[in-house]
Amino acid sequence: MSTESPHRPRRNRHSPAGSVIFGLLIVAFGLTLLANNLGFADVRHALWQFWPFFLIASGIALFFKSEEGQSHFSLWGSAMIVGGLWAFASQRGWIHLNFWAAFGPALLVLLGASVIWRAISLPRPEGSVDGNAYVHSFVVLSGSEHKPASTPFKGADLTAILGGVKLDLTGAEMEGDVATVDVVAVMGGIEIFVPRDWSVTSKVASFMGAYADKRRPATLPTTKTLIVRGSAVMGGIEVKD
Repeated sequence: MSTESPHRPRRNRHSPAGSVIFGLLIVAFGLTLLANNLGFADVRHALWQFWPFFLIASGIALFFKSEEGQSHFSLWGSAMIVGGLWAFASQRGWIHLNFWAAFGPALLVLLGASVIWRAISLPRPEGSVDGNAYVHSFVVLSGSEHKPASTPFKGADLTAILGGVKLDLTGAEMEGDVATVDVVAVMGGIEIFVPRDWSVTSKVASFMGAYADKRRPATLPTTKTLIVRGSAVMGGIEVKD
């Protein structure tokens, strides 16, 4: 008889195709560098020609990782595909506008628009005016720490731009069985501490950034589920206990 807890979160819900594509890209890039360093071939020109396809393939990988209702995966995937196609066309002389002169500012516009859209479109639970029930934190070139404990926790909206946000939920009681923390880290970091009996589901899209679950193996049956969703752009999001 299986002893697996019925509350344990399901894994591998999505296709591994995105991870496979990205892994193959890394392997191909590593083999190319190895051949160059060992003197088997001069691949610098090939690397210059290849990098737009790296952007395109990474964008396609994000589409494979997208899930229903997680539009940020498709958003950043589209940006990477367009950027890769633009760079390729620029290399071929089909477009005479410098890639970085246009794509860099366009990426900033896209990032700002996504932050605005997220701010006005995300649903807020009733009672969100209570800073303990629903935590809202927006920091730029600064930091903030939050430890809600006096009222049932309903969710959070955290944005860190060139700064850091720490959310400590180890002493919190969740209202209901599921809560969502929406996150955006842009060249900044977000730390989320959760109780040992909570499970965590990640729906984070990374662009030159990372999401890391650093919790120790759980020994308690899970009673609540925390969903972490959003984007890490040249920044980091960590979940700890």
